[in-house]
Amino acid sequence: MSESVSNTRPISILAGYMITAITLTATCISIILRKKPVAGDASSRRPVIPFAALAAVSLATTWYYMFCYFRWSYLDWASTQPLHDSTDLRLGQWLRDTSLFKQAWASTVRTPLRTWWSLQIFGFCAIWSIILAVQAKRRGIPHAWVFMLLGQIVAISFAANLSFIAFTIYDDALPQGHDRHVIESSEGKAGKNEREPSPTSSSSLTTFWWPLILGINMACAICIPNSFGSWHFMSLLLVPHVLAFAPMLLTTFQSSPNSLELPPVSLQIWCIASFSIIAIIQAVSTGGDLRRVLDTLYEHPAVSSVGWDVICCWVSFTAWGVFSSRRRDFD
Repeated sequence: MSESVSNTRPISILAGYMITAITLTATCISIILRKKPVAGDASSRRPVIPFAALAAVSLATTWYYMFCYFRWSYLDWASTQPLHDSTDLRLGQWLRDTSLFKQAWASTVRTPLRTWWSLQIFGFCAIWSIILAVQAKRRGIPHAWVFMLLGQIVAISFAANLSFIAFTIYDDALPQGHDRHVIESSEGKAGKNEREPSPTSSSSLTTFWWPLILGINMACAICIPNSFGSWHFMSLLLVPHVLAFAPMLLTTFQSSPNSLELPPVSLQIWCIASFSIIAIIQAVSTGGDLRRVLDTLYEHPAVSSVGWDVICCWVSFTAWGVFSSRRRDFD
């Protein structure tokens, strides 16, 4: 009886976690489907299939290794327990004794070689949080925070690809008309333009908070590996997760969506590359090299899950950059 009772709570926790992930995914998809593309406008439908395919690949790879991590964690815990029937699953005891979130992240930063993978995901999350906030405000995408929460629970690359689909579907909801209005006002409607609020103050506010957010994320990411095993490890780990929602909160104070500015592409690339460079310097300083860094991708299932999230992010963000630049060229 005690064993069946002990299994009730962990099964409920795992089921609740999975239900939350499924619910958030369904909500993101419903947000995408809520906006119907303009009839005959193939440009908004063309990128849906590739980004949907990238989302599927991301979900399959990251969560295959996530389930492998669950299995590894249970077997690792069971190996330290008194001998029992191997067919007797003691999920309740396992989850009571194990903090899966802390154990997973601790596994990804345990060595400088593993850190090369984990630090990059902080860079992608920081950049994406700004892109998501600005694009959602510009295009009138409702409940954008759901995409970010999905990324925190499932995978950054998976949720990012869904948001990229939303950016294309909602593309004509706001920016085109407003962009033309701003151009017309600046060129030939001086009188009216004087009565409209200048975007300078809002723009300067935008260009102030995104460097601040990127800087805090980078500082935390650098400190996390060095704090492994200390009392403030979890606090530093939670800061980037919470800070990811800050851009969406800050954009609510922007009066004009067109005044919102994204970080330059060069800065976005530099930011993500910096996380990678910092990690590789740490790895090399301990005698590692690029080949050994790549070998760590399959050294631990938690590292594999984060590593494949990073790989999918590189592919997906590059695809979005290429698509958005081509769209600007043709607009």
